Amino acid sequence: MEWFALTANKVYRQAELEEVVGDLYSIEVTDLGLIAVIGKISVWLPEDLEEKLNGWIGRRVGVLRLDGYHLRCLGEDDSR
Repeated sequence: MEWFALTANKVYRQAELEEVVGDLYSIEVTDLGLIAVIGKISVWLPEDLEEKLNGWIGRRVGVLRLDGYHLRCLGEDDSR
């Protein structure tokens, strides 16, 4: 999984009203904050989302930035 290597200039910060959707491959707390690999994109997120996202690794997720960050797990069972 070396192609998921994180560098400061390759981490995406969502603008207001943007949503990132894809398979959640990994999350990592770094000096930059929480970095989630969703699809082929490394996305910066607030660290307080770590606990919820940790339970969704390997699942398809959506992260919407709208007056904060809103998470959803896509698929048959999103109760995790």
